Amino acid sequence: MKAISVKQPWASLLAAGHKTVECRTWKTVYRGELLICSSKGDFEINDGLVAPGGMALGVVELLDVRPMTKADVDAAYLPQEWVTDALKGFAWHVRKLYEIKPFPIKGRLNLFTVDAALEKLPLGFKDHCVYLDHLAKAAA
Repeated sequence: MKAISVKQPWASLLAAGHKTVECRTWKTVYRGELLICSSKGDFEINDGLVAPGGMALGVVELLDVRPMTKADVDAAYLPQEWVTDALKGFAWHVRKLYEIKPFPIKGRLNLFTVDAALEKLPLGFKDHCVYLDHLAKAAA
C-alpha cells in the first residue's frame, strides 16, 4: 500500500477524518488508498494526551490533487501564519476510509510502499480515538 508521512498533530487529524486536505509543495498522479503515518516525534495535546509519532494510524483515499486555494485552508487545519506559503502548494483532497490498530513505522519522504498487514478497527471504536476528539477541539 502507498503511504505518506505527516507531522503530528495533522497525521492524527487525517486518520480520524477531521482533516480532509493535506497541503504539500509537490503533486502526484497517484490516486487511491493511502496509509497515513505520523512522522517521528510525539505531539503533546494537553492533559497528558499525546498524538504519537512514528506510527501508522489509518487509511484515507486520495481523491484529487490540485493547486491550493483559500477554500482549502480550513479543511487543511493550517495555522494562519502558514497560509501564504501554503497557497503556493498543492491541496491533496482525501476522505477517511478506516482507522487501524497503530503500529510503529519509520517514515520517509514522498510516497512510499508499506507491505504490512493492517488490522482495521471496528466502526464506533472509541478508546483509540479519545485523544483525537481533544485534538480536533484544540485545533478548532
